[in-house]
Amino acid sequence: MISGGRSLVSSPPAFSNDAKKLLICHGNTVSIFSTSTGLQITELEGHKALVTSVIVVPASTPASKILCYCWTASLDGSIRYWDFSVPELMKMIDIQLPIFSMVIPSLFSQPVESDEKTRDLFAYVSIGVNKQDKQPNTSRGQIRKCNLTKSCLAGGVTLAETQEPEFITICLFGKYFGIRDKRKLRIWHVPEKDSERIEIKKMRLHHTKTLTILAFHPTKRIVAAGDVSGRILVWRGFGNRALSLSNRLKNGRLMTYEDERPGVRGDDDADSCTTWHWHSSEVKLLLFSSDGAYLYSGGKEGVLVIWQLDTGKKKFLPRIGSPLLFFINSPDPSLSSISCADNQIHLMKMPSMEILKSIAGIKLPCSVPEICKNSFSGFVFDCAAGLVAVCAENYCIQFYSLFDDREISQVQICERNHQPGDELTVILTLAALSLDGCVMSTVETRLPEEGIGGLVSLKFWMCGSQIKDFSLSTIIYEPHRDSGVSAIAFHPTRRMSVSTSYGGDFKIWVGNQDIQQKDKMLQKTRWTCHAVGSYKKKPMTAAAFSADGSVLAVAAETVITLWDPEMNVLVAVIGDSLECHTVQFCNLFPIHFENISNGLPKGDDHQPSSDQFMELFDGFEAVT
Repeated sequence: MISGGRSLVSSPPAFSNDAKKLLICHGNTVSIFSTSTGLQITELEGHKALVTSVIVVPASTPASKILCYCWTASLDGSIRYWDFSVPELMKMIDIQLPIFSMVIPSLFSQPVESDEKTRDLFAYVSIGVNKQDKQPNTSRGQIRKCNLTKSCLAGGVTLAETQEPEFITICLFGKYFGIRDKRKLRIWHVPEKDSERIEIKKMRLHHTKTLTILAFHPTKRIVAAGDVSGRILVWRGFGNRALSLSNRLKNGRLMTYEDERPGVRGDDDADSCTTWHWHSSEVKLLLFSSDGAYLYSGGKEGVLVIWQLDTGKKKFLPRIGSPLLFFINSPDPSLSSISCADNQIHLMKMPSMEILKSIAGIKLPCSVPEICKNSFSGFVFDCAAGLVAVCAENYCIQFYSLFDDREISQVQICERNHQPGDELTVILTLAALSLDGCVMSTVETRLPEEGIGGLVSLKFWMCGSQIKDFSLSTIIYEPHRDSGVSAIAFHPTRRMSVSTSYGGDFKIWVGNQDIQQKDKMLQKTRWTCHAVGSYKKKPMTAAAFSADGSVLAVAAETVITLWDPEMNVLVAVIGDSLECHTVQFCNLFPIHFENISNGLPKGDDHQPSSDQFMELFDGFEAVT
């Protein structure tokens, strides 16, 4: 069985110390990509379930940037230590509980090659706990401490219980880590010398709406959080406990607690709280720049917003084309990565925000309204090249190799920017490929607004190379008058195609090449209508050619009509053997027809008698 097309964006990726590699959680493995080419180099295999965290061990000196060690955690309950330059598994720890997130603060707060090599190394993990009572308010998540040196959970140390397992965020130098828990943030301060016996300090910050994400400033006690309404809150000076009474006297009068700490709710441990609002829906991405001067945010709009921390002024990187999930800085300040919901990771040149390379996984089929689901084809196979063509979001078709597990190309069927929240007005309903993969046909439907303005477009595309760079050849508006196109099929050997319609007809299209010579040969294929057919005005729901192309089968509700595609002559009809179901054909037509028209006497309607028909198709079983 061939498997491929796993998610690249289920968890944040990580850069190697020299920024030449990007480690990506890729299903049950960690795939390692080159940042210069965007191609996969190798992968770390061994986990039995989804990998949820990858942490690269930082270099303690510039000379040690060649070190290639990392920790990974998975839903299989294991934590693994790798040398990913080989790659080789160095150590495995099994805590027997699914790990949803993991941080290792001491990796960043102390040198890796220190003299204190005997000190234990601790990780903090967000785990899932199976509760037997399964009550609605039962906590299913815990934040636990794990001793990586002794390969076990720290006994009796549970930092927090949450209704669901939460993602853990850590600051750049490992002093603080935290989670969002409904309408509050839980933050822990990690001591310089961590041990199993030390109880780490904790604090909480509250909000009026459900929080979605948080980020720590790299050098200052500043934390930012986004909520479901699109607001961003920035708490400054968190962790400085209540001011003394003497400091609360100003100009001879007693200041209220709220006056001293603008924007801070209740007894929250922070000096001030500022609110910014630009996003129209929940904030999914939040990260401070490496120097702490800017805050990056993103969400459903597909726009990266860059906030100046001191002034609140903002600028934008628009038209990324998909909702944003993660933004990661690399050890090289000129390189970052941004992960998008369309299963794509962009490598970006900083600070210009220019996209250098893109690492693309397989895309999900686009969503369609209920009224169009009967005619929607989510994907087709290019058998000649071993590719799958997926009708994806933003009106494109992605050609993906399941063998190499990578994207080959994208074809933009309809030019349109990503517009979050807008109702669908154009739907890519059908796509079909010729047997050799050189011709593609697509159907896009523009939905009517208040019953006015609907339009169906049939397009033919020609492929110019093996990398599937299709170019538009012909556009046919309303190919079947006001009716929608139900199916498309290609002739196995000729430039011929058939489209069927719910309006009760089918049309045969042929491609003709125009050759012009102006300094060089220019070939252009245009497609024209060769013939039109119908059967008793019944809706035509499916079509397929025989293996040699001599017979065209078209389904007309519960019957299958057989035609000579060259002469457009009805050869035979497979009768009402299916009374309740509309006939549909699979992509690969299962019957290898002979040219059955030879020697059959035909009446005025070109149909053989019922006795001849039954003798001819004795034992034939229609496929639905």
